[in-house]
Amino acid sequence: MRQWQRFTAIEYAKPSALHEEIAKRGDVSASAARELLLRAGDRVRGILGLESVPLSINADRFQFQNVAGLLVLASGLELEIAPKFLGSAPGWREDFFFLATLSHHGRLLDNEGLKSSASATSDLATLIGRSLIEMYWKNQRRPLRTYRRLPHSEFAIEGDFDPEDLSVPTEEGFSQSVTSFTRENPYNAVIRAAAAGLAPIVPDVETRVRLERLAQHLPHQQRPSRLQDRRMPSRSRAWQPTFDLSLDILRGLGGAYDPKNALAPGYVMQTWQVWEQLVSLSLRNALMPKNVLLQSPNRLGTRTQDGAVRVLNVVPDAIATVADCSGQRRIIVDAKYKGHVDRSATSISNADIYESLAFSRATGISEVVLVYPRPVKEAVHFRDEVGHAAEFSRVEADSILIRAVEVGVRGISGRSGLKNFTEALRRVL
Repeated sequence: MRQWQRFTAIEYAKPSALHEEIAKRGDVSASAARELLLRAGDRVRGILGLESVPLSINADRFQFQNVAGLLVLASGLELEIAPKFLGSAPGWREDFFFLATLSHHGRLLDNEGLKSSASATSDLATLIGRSLIEMYWKNQRRPLRTYRRLPHSEFAIEGDFDPEDLSVPTEEGFSQSVTSFTRENPYNAVIRAAAAGLAPIVPDVETRVRLERLAQHLPHQQRPSRLQDRRMPSRSRAWQPTFDLSLDILRGLGGAYDPKNALAPGYVMQTWQVWEQLVSLSLRNALMPKNVLLQSPNRLGTRTQDGAVRVLNVVPDAIATVADCSGQRRIIVDAKYKGHVDRSATSISNADIYESLAFSRATGISEVVLVYPRPVKEAVHFRDEVGHAAEFSRVEADSILIRAVEVGVRGISGRSGLKNFTEALRRVL
């Protein structure tokens, strides 16, 4: 029986003969290990819908690009790909797990009602618990009900019954089957089980009590044996995010990082998307949602093709209104990843400059801030980088100021990590 082995690669790290390490420790041939890596790369491409395989091969040296996550290579062989901005020092898995959860459930912070609580603590279980509570009670005006055939015992006949049962009723009455519009359904069973299961591991007492109350508010049902993704009936579509979050809680997102629950496709992610989501959500948390406009199309000009004239829009990640000693100013904030992480660049690339100028021209805003993750050197093991934020380059062109800043991420899953990241981003703006 093959012994369980886990291998670690770092996104954009120096290409290495990873297949040889797998062959040496995994009791497989080098060619077989190479094939396993190629299959893993192709599988990630399919999962994320990428145009190309995120695996570069040069002279039998492998490098993963623009992806991070955990996946199974074969029985007993697992591969984890650490983001470049976290590295492989102790604690990176918890940080990645935290970021993956926020990215998958962006609404965890994208909610005005959660702002104060999210700023107070970044404990993942508490953050998820508060989100589930807010989402549940927000939808309670239209309870989650479905039609179901339920067993029913009563002396009055109002449902379907077996004629033989009419001669010998039970103490409760005649056994019948009644179609009911009820809250006893698989959807509520999942939500109840999620709240009940999350409550004991939430350190915040208030959140724990509210989760217990939520569970008691729903009919008692057994937890579903199979946790399947389901589409809500059209009349209950507003409950879909609550149900999806509850499913993921039961699959392991409610607690600390658990390797047993870290092999699903949802844990393989494009790192630039994770970074963009983190910056966008933290902006709204730092400056209040009303002061941040996300993904807004702005007209730059027109494009003519085959006689047809179409509007040419540009879409910056965010337009933020920032208050300072001189009053209020509007700035364009754009999350950047490639070009800083992959090359550890210390200046703004020409492509980013041209894009920033286009954003400025389309919006009429003269200040653009490009936000990059701070690269991590593997020799560094401290976990206070999440409070770091600094400008490392600036460009001025035609009265337009382009600032490049880097923000530390390592340690974001620790106590007050998210708060420190948000505060650092606010300061540097």
